[in-house]
Amino acid sequence: MAMTTETGGEGRVPHFGVSVAEAPLSSSLLQVVRAHAALATAMLQRIDLVAPQELVLLFLQEKGRTAQSDIVHFLGRDRSTVTNTLQAMERADLITRTPSRVDRRTMVVALTGKGRRLCPRIREIWTELERLTFGGLTEQQRADLARALADIRRTLAAAAGDTQPSRTGRPAARPTQQEPASENGIGS
Repeated sequence: MAMTTETGGEGRVPHFGVSVAEAPLSSSLLQVVRAHAALATAMLQRIDLVAPQELVLLFLQEKGRTAQSDIVHFLGRDRSTVTNTLQAMERADLITRTPSRVDRRTMVVALTGKGRRLCPRIREIWTELERLTFGGLTEQQRADLARALADIRRTLAAAAGDTQPSRTGRPAARPTQQEPASENGIGS
Protein backbone atom coordinates (compact mmCIF):
# COMPACT_ATOMS: atom_id res chain seq x y z
CA MET A 1 0.00 0.00 0.00
CA ALA A 2 1.44 3.35 -1.03
CA MET A 3 0.42 6.09 1.35
CA THR A 4 0.64 9.72 0.50
CA THR A 5 2.06 11.80 3.29
CA GLU A 6 2.78 15.42 3.79
CA THR A 7 5.22 17.12 6.05
CA GLY A 8 5.86 20.74 6.54
CA GLY A 9 4.65 23.76 8.37
CA GLU A 10 1.94 26.35 8.09
CA GLY A 11 -0.22 26.80 5.04
CA ARG A 12 0.04 23.26 3.76
CA VAL A 13 -2.78 21.72 1.79
CA PRO A 14 -5.00 19.36 3.81
CA HIS A 15 -4.17 15.68 3.43
CA PHE A 16 -7.20 13.92 1.96
CA GLY A 17 -6.28 10.29 2.09
CA VAL A 18 -4.19 7.37 1.14
CA SER A 19 -3.63 5.78 -2.22
CA VAL A 20 -4.03 2.03 -2.13
CA ALA A 21 -2.50 0.51 -5.27
CA GLU A 22 -4.98 -2.38 -5.21
CA ALA A 23 -7.96 0.01 -5.03
CA PRO A 24 -7.25 3.09 -7.14
CA LEU A 25 -10.90 4.07 -7.70
CA SER A 26 -11.84 3.59 -4.05
CA SER A 27 -8.79 5.63 -3.06
CA SER A 28 -9.76 8.42 -5.45
CA LEU A 29 -13.36 8.36 -4.25
CA LEU A 30 -12.27 8.67 -0.63
CA GLN A 31 -9.92 11.54 -1.49
CA VAL A 32 -12.68 13.39 -3.38
CA VAL A 33 -15.17 12.91 -0.55
CA ARG A 34 -12.68 14.16 2.02
CA ALA A 35 -11.73 17.21 -0.09
CA HIS A 36 -15.42 17.96 -0.69
CA ALA A 37 -16.18 17.64 3.03
CA ALA A 38 -13.27 19.93 3.97
CA LEU A 39 -14.49 22.63 1.59
CA ALA A 40 -18.07 22.24 2.78
CA THR A 41 -16.98 22.46 6.42
CA ALA A 42 -15.21 25.75 5.74
CA MET A 43 -18.25 27.11 3.91
CA LEU A 44 -20.64 26.10 6.70
CA GLN A 45 -18.39 27.66 9.33
CA ARG A 46 -19.12 31.05 7.75
CA ILE A 47 -22.69 30.76 9.02
CA ASP A 48 -21.78 29.05 12.31
CA LEU A 49 -23.00 25.58 11.31
CA VAL A 50 -21.39 22.16 11.26
CA ALA A 51 -22.51 19.08 9.35
CA PRO A 52 -25.14 17.68 9.47
CA GLN A 53 -26.92 20.68 11.02
CA GLU A 54 -27.57 22.15 7.57
CA LEU A 55 -29.29 18.95 6.47
CA VAL A 56 -31.52 18.94 9.54
CA LEU A 57 -32.56 22.54 8.87
CA LEU A 58 -33.35 21.84 5.20
CA PHE A 59 -35.24 18.66 6.15
CA LEU A 60 -37.36 20.58 8.64
CA GLN A 61 -37.95 23.37 6.14
CA GLU A 62 -39.33 20.81 3.68
CA LYS A 63 -41.21 18.56 6.13
CA GLY A 64 -42.26 20.92 8.91
CA ARG A 65 -42.57 19.71 12.51
CA THR A 66 -41.09 16.21 12.59
CA ALA A 67 -40.57 13.41 15.08
CA GLN A 68 -36.95 13.19 16.20
CA SER A 69 -36.92 9.51 15.17
CA ASP A 70 -37.64 10.57 11.57
CA ILE A 71 -34.55 12.79 11.64
CA VAL A 72 -32.49 9.87 13.00
CA HIS A 73 -33.73 7.74 10.09
CA PHE A 74 -33.13 10.52 7.53
CA LEU A 75 -29.54 11.07 8.67
CA GLY A 76 -28.80 7.37 9.02
CA ARG A 77 -26.79 7.98 12.17
CA ASP A 78 -26.81 6.65 15.70
CA ARG A 79 -29.70 7.96 17.82
CA SER A 80 -27.37 9.36 20.52
CA THR A 81 -25.26 11.19 17.91
CA VAL A 82 -28.37 12.79 16.40
CA THR A 83 -29.64 13.69 19.88
CA ASN A 84 -26.35 15.48 20.59
CA THR A 85 -26.59 17.33 17.28
CA LEU A 86 -30.17 18.39 17.98
CA GLN A 87 -29.32 19.51 21.51
CA ALA A 88 -26.54 21.72 20.13
CA MET A 89 -28.94 23.13 17.54
CA GLU A 90 -31.50 23.79 20.26
CA ARG A 91 -28.91 25.67 22.35
CA ALA A 92 -28.07 27.74 19.24
CA ASP A 93 -31.80 28.58 18.86
CA LEU A 94 -32.02 26.89 15.44
CA ILE A 95 -34.70 24.37 16.44
CA THR A 96 -37.09 23.56 19.24
CA ARG A 97 -37.75 20.09 20.65
CA THR A 98 -40.96 19.42 22.51
CA PRO A 99 -42.71 16.25 23.65
CA SER A 100 -45.47 15.10 21.31
CA ARG A 101 -49.01 15.81 22.48
CA VAL A 102 -49.98 12.31 21.35
CA ASP A 103 -47.02 10.31 22.71
CA ARG A 104 -44.96 12.04 25.42
CA ARG A 105 -42.04 9.67 24.70
CA THR A 106 -41.71 11.17 21.21
CA MET A 107 -39.83 14.43 20.74
CA VAL A 108 -41.08 16.72 17.98
CA VAL A 109 -38.52 18.96 16.29
CA ALA A 110 -39.36 22.27 14.61
CA LEU A 111 -37.48 25.20 13.10
CA THR A 112 -37.16 28.46 14.97
CA GLY A 113 -37.20 31.76 13.13
CA LYS A 114 -33.41 31.81 13.24
CA GLY A 115 -33.20 28.31 11.76
CA ARG A 116 -35.71 29.18 9.05
CA ARG A 117 -33.77 32.32 8.10
CA LEU A 118 -30.59 30.25 7.59
CA CYS A 119 -32.19 27.91 5.03
CA PRO A 120 -31.79 30.21 2.00
CA ARG A 121 -28.12 30.74 2.90
CA ILE A 122 -27.61 26.98 3.26
CA ARG A 123 -29.07 26.47 -0.22
CA GLU A 124 -26.69 29.13 -1.56
CA ILE A 125 -23.77 27.28 0.03
CA TRP A 126 -24.87 23.98 -1.52
CA THR A 127 -25.23 25.70 -4.91
CA GLU A 128 -21.73 27.17 -4.61
CA LEU A 129 -20.32 23.83 -3.45
CA GLU A 130 -21.92 22.16 -6.47
CA ARG A 131 -20.43 24.79 -8.78
CA LEU A 132 -16.97 24.49 -7.25
CA THR A 133 -17.08 20.70 -7.30
CA PHE A 134 -18.60 20.05 -10.73
CA GLY A 135 -18.28 23.36 -12.57
CA GLY A 136 -15.44 22.07 -14.74
CA LEU A 137 -17.56 19.24 -16.14
CA THR A 138 -19.77 19.40 -19.20
CA GLU A 139 -23.48 18.68 -18.88
CA GLN A 140 -22.87 15.25 -20.44
CA GLN A 141 -20.07 14.50 -17.96
CA ARG A 142 -22.36 15.52 -15.09
CA ALA A 143 -25.14 13.26 -16.36
CA ASP A 144 -22.72 10.35 -16.84
CA LEU A 145 -21.26 10.88 -13.36
CA ALA A 146 -24.73 11.02 -11.77
CA ARG A 147 -25.66 7.71 -13.43
CA ALA A 148 -22.36 6.09 -12.43
CA LEU A 149 -22.70 7.22 -8.82
CA ALA A 150 -26.30 5.93 -8.67
CA ASP A 151 -25.11 2.57 -10.01
CA ILE A 152 -22.31 2.45 -7.43
CA ARG A 153 -24.72 3.34 -4.62
CA ARG A 154 -27.07 0.51 -5.68
CA THR A 155 -24.18 -1.94 -5.83
CA LEU A 156 -22.97 -0.94 -2.37
CA ALA A 157 -26.48 -1.17 -0.94
CA ALA A 158 -26.83 -4.68 -2.38
CA ALA A 159 -23.45 -5.67 -0.95
CA ALA A 160 -24.59 -4.40 2.45
CA GLY A 161 -27.66 -6.64 2.26
CA ASP A 162 -30.27 -4.11 1.16
CA THR A 163 -32.04 -5.87 -1.69
CA GLN A 164 -34.98 -3.56 -2.37
CA PRO A 165 -35.62 -3.74 -6.12
CA SER A 166 -35.33 -0.52 -8.06
CA ARG A 167 -37.26 0.48 -11.18
CA THR A 168 -34.45 -1.01 -13.25
CA GLY A 169 -34.74 -4.34 -11.44
CA ARG A 170 -31.37 -3.86 -9.78
CA PRO A 171 -31.05 -3.58 -5.99
CA ALA A 172 -31.58 -0.04 -4.80
CA ALA A 173 -30.44 1.93 -1.79
CA ARG A 174 -33.03 2.77 0.82
CA PRO A 175 -34.85 5.92 -0.25
CA THR A 176 -33.94 9.09 1.56
CA GLN A 177 -35.65 12.42 1.68
CA GLN A 178 -32.70 14.28 0.27
CA GLU A 179 -29.30 13.20 -0.95
CA PRO A 180 -27.05 16.17 -1.47
CA ALA A 181 -23.38 15.94 -2.27
CA SER A 182 -22.50 13.75 0.69
CA GLU A 183 -24.66 11.16 2.36
CA ASN A 184 -23.65 12.20 5.86
CA GLY A 185 -23.78 15.92 5.41
CA ILE A 186 -21.55 18.04 3.37
CA GLY A 187 -18.98 18.52 6.04
CA SER A 188 -18.98 15.16 7.74
